[in-house]
Amino acid sequence: MHPRGKPTADSNALDGDVILAAQAILEVNAGNEVVIATTNVGHLSQFVDAREWRLIS
Repeated sequence: MHPRGKPTADSNALDGDVILAAQAILEVNAGNEVVIATTNVGHLSQFVDAREWRLIS
């Protein structure tokens, strides 16, 4: 679902977006529906369903 090799943070940084996405993917794989509410849709949507938090109702 995501383009491999596309960095989302500096190579020396711990990427919180990827950690959050990994947790969401675990939930999806367990059969749960997951939507991440964020202002950082660009990075997170590479991995999981991420939407602008103001647009979620």
